[in-house]
Amino acid sequence: MQHIGRSLFALALFAGAATNVSLAQDSTGRAQDSTAAEFLPGLLVTSGIEGGQPHTSVASLPNAGCPLTPGQVTAARSGVGAAFVGGNAYLYHYFKKAWWSGTRAPHFFFRADWDQEFRDQDKFGHMFGGYHLARIGYSGLREACVGEKKAIFWSAAYAAAFQLQIEIFDGQFVKYGFSYADMIANTAGQTLAVMQELHPSLRAIKPTVSYHKTRALANTENGQIPGELRPSLDYSGQTYWFSADVNQLLPDGAKQYWPSFIRFSAGHSVTDWINPETGAAQRARRKIILTLDFDPEKLPGNAPWWRSVKHTLSYYHFPAPALELTPKLHLSPWYR
Repeated sequence: MQHIGRSLFALALFAGAATNVSLAQDSTGRAQDSTAAEFLPGLLVTSGIEGGQPHTSVASLPNAGCPLTPGQVTAARSGVGAAFVGGNAYLYHYFKKAWWSGTRAPHFFFRADWDQEFRDQDKFGHMFGGYHLARIGYSGLREACVGEKKAIFWSAAYAAAFQLQIEIFDGQFVKYGFSYADMIANTAGQTLAVMQELHPSLRAIKPTVSYHKTRALANTENGQIPGELRPSLDYSGQTYWFSADVNQLLPDGAKQYWPSFIRFSAGHSVTDWINPETGAAQRARRKIILTLDFDPEKLPGNAPWWRSVKHTLSYYHFPAPALELTPKLHLSPWYR
């Protein structure tokens, strides 16, 4: 039952991730017009079969190392399938209500939307969405005793289809269009997740995110300024980071000089792209930020549920002092 519990926990988080990914993919045109055995453990809950002993009778099991009974395998795989279908159903419902109710285009069309007012901050959201869809999908499939290679293929395929359908629908509406720029970002995130499974050493680099509500969003919510700004479009409050496990990257002789629980992160954000006084869109400036990160996975304790919590928290960047390199050199004592 421990393995079934982990599977259900992974699936619940997968369903939640599907919600977050759908929000992360509020994209360029929308925002303008309104002004988703060889591998090491470590994905979300687990990256495969941990700890369990093979069953003595394996004739009806997918492989000899599967710790589940045949009935549990069926239940786990049914749960994974339900999470995939449920996440997709939510995605369609959300976007149909939020975006796909406007004027249809006379024909399907493409749109290049690089370097808009919010300076490609949405592309980081697409990339991170693709990464987490593939990563969490892989985790759920492995918990259901799907083999490593099949789990990689199907999780990446699902992530690609999940994000592709958004662009296909967008291409049918006047306000949006099919964005190949978004597709490039989607694919980059999916590829990173796959490469980290094929080459576990790449997990030393981890995508993380932080967010704080901007004054523009607060003023929109309380009615002081017009507009449809919401957290998923509040790009100026979002920061996307690439966090490096410096201790892991250092040669063995130098590891003792760098605390294992401290990571180094580089982030991208933007200045206000919505004027907090008027609600009008304006061209933001890029913010490149450097900071030191605390690694929650290095907290003490090794219970399975606690490892899951620590691993999930490790994808969030907690507030810390940071050096902002652009648009001007500035030391922020508490960057969020």
